[in-house]
Amino acid sequence: MRFLILSVVLCYAFAADDKEESKKLLQLEHKIFLKCMADGNITESAVESIFKKLEIPDTRSIKCLLGCYMKGMGYLADDGKIDWKKLDEINKVEYLDPEQEKKALEVSVTCSKSVPQNLGNICDAGYAAGKCFLDEAKKIGLHIFTPEAVQE
Repeated sequence: MRFLILSVVLCYAFAADDKEESKKLLQLEHKIFLKCMADGNITESAVESIFKKLEIPDTRSIKCLLGCYMKGMGYLADDGKIDWKKLDEINKVEYLDPEQEKKALEVSVTCSKSVPQNLGNICDAGYAAGKCFLDEAKKIGLHIFTPEAVQE
């Protein structure tokens, strides 16, 4: 009986730790995104379609915003190369639901095969990766976190 109680307590503690880690990651993502918006002088209305419609405008400023964000998160290098393994690590922390995590990892595999690694700059690479990720997410029903998720 003690083992069962200890197991339940430990599982709860790990779940609470995972939730806290996920929340911290979402807060970091939000902070980086806002910094990149400020750096690029991009308004909230300019990025509204990304979160409301899951569509990425094909403008240079938005492309560079996505590149800045991905670079800030550590999975995009200055030369435009994407570290898909790093993105997978982020997804494993961000998605607490095992089914959503599985979908995020599937999207990552699909995009790692279709997004070129030789785009040469963070703007074009950020756009290509972001567009692929959102397009694939829509197809398989992957939940995309919005800025509101930071407050949850």
